[in-house]
Amino acid sequence: MWLDHRTQTEEHLVSLKIDLDGQTALVTGASRGIGRDIALTLTEGGADVVVVARRADTLADLAREIGDRGQSCLPITADLTQPESWERVAERAWTETGSIDVLVNTAGLIVRREPPEVTLEDFDSTFDLNVRATFFLTQAVGRRMLEAGSGSVVTITSVAAETVTKAPVTYQASKAALVQMTRALAIRWGPTVRVNSVAPGYVETDMNREWLSDPENRQWLVEHTAMQRVGEPADVSDIVAYLASPLSSFITGQNIVVDGGWNMR
Repeated sequence: MWLDHRTQTEEHLVSLKIDLDGQTALVTGASRGIGRDIALTLTEGGADVVVVARRADTLADLAREIGDRGQSCLPITADLTQPESWERVAERAWTETGSIDVLVNTAGLIVRREPPEVTLEDFDSTFDLNVRATFFLTQAVGRRMLEAGSGSVVTITSVAAETVTKAPVTYQASKAALVQMTRALAIRWGPTVRVNSVAPGYVETDMNREWLSDPENRQWLVEHTAMQRVGEPADVSDIVAYLASPLSSFITGQNIVVDGGWNMR
């Protein structure tokens, strides 16, 4: 996987390779959307992957696609809201692959309800997956990374963690918690393990399909985005691959916003 950059005079071309050869990445929420695209992008960089999601059928399809590309893929079916899953996933991934060099926390939930209608179940389900599961899986994998002497953790947050959006309040609060978790872990785990997060704006995924299907919503979004378009999963997965690679070896504790300039509106 190569990044090409030309100077202002266009006279020189500098190629930087995102080299993940020999590394293994664990990606949660990998069955669809951004998580799936991240898993595929990391394999393009040479990584083998462990993919985690609730649905065995979609994971099996992804594993076959990755296998056809010549990379190894271990699918693990798990409900990460269940406490027993965190250590089980970490132990199986580490045991069957030998090590986990990169952890990408993508699994997330959004419950679209206005504040007066939010129930305790809505609140708990959002924080159980978005915050609790992310922390404890990161703890289980991170403990092993610290013992191994290296590692990179990348968590998918949201532009809603940086600025107020139209997203549900519970979702925004959960993503803000992940940003602070990223920063706190980066301080505690450096220099051994790097910990960063990526904050997508509005991206064409199943999670956003209903909202983006409204022409007025889409028009509003495009008009308020500097790049004048809706984000694609690849916009996010390319940044994740960079953070997973040695090219970002001096970057930790950062929440990188990938929103086409929407938050500057």
